[in-house]
Amino acid sequence: MDDTDTYLFNFKGYNFERSLIDIDVLENLEDFEIRDDDVFIITYPKSGTIWTQQILSLIYFEEHRNRTAIVETIDRAPFLEYNIRKVDFLKQPSPRLFSSHIPYYLAPNGLKNKKIKIVYVYRNPKDVLISFFHFSKLRVTLEPSETMEQFMRKFLDGKVVGSLWFDHIRGWYEHKHNFNILFMQYEGMKKSGMK
Repeated sequence: MDDTDTYLFNFKGYNFERSLIDIDVLENLEDFEIRDDDVFIITYPKSGTIWTQQILSLIYFEEHRNRTAIVETIDRAPFLEYNIRKVDFLKQPSPRLFSSHIPYYLAPNGLKNKKIKIVYVYRNPKDVLISFFHFSKLRVTLEPSETMEQFMRKFLDGKVVGSLWFDHIRGWYEHKHNFNILFMQYEGMKKSGMK
């Protein structure tokens, strides 16, 4: 663990957003209890996470679809590694939707159960870079870069939340046979008229 960066928290070689992290959650992530009907949205940051959360919420939550219950996205598909609301996930009713930016090697052991559904959304790295650059300027808990070139150096060196884009995608893709996983390209969803 690296405790020297103001904005990033490095845990086992992966950068998390320091202001959101709870070390106890990270240390117990590997043994997180997963149910057969859980659904996971896995993305590298700025790759269509919220859009995918919205789509799956419409599929899984009738109250949301019918507008009879207004529940924030973070409560419908919370981040597994950033339990911001301090929810006891074990008490949540099934099916549970989770979002995550975790790399393959930090994934809970239970995800390798072929019954668990995983939707992995990836996005063109140039678009991720541009979106991430602007997002980091808006969010005070991320280190802003003055120029796109400065941010691009950090992005290519993996000195951003999510570490290296290339490693994140490669890790999940190379182990796709271990999972019940659907790989979706953000740009492909846009072309199909989903946006």
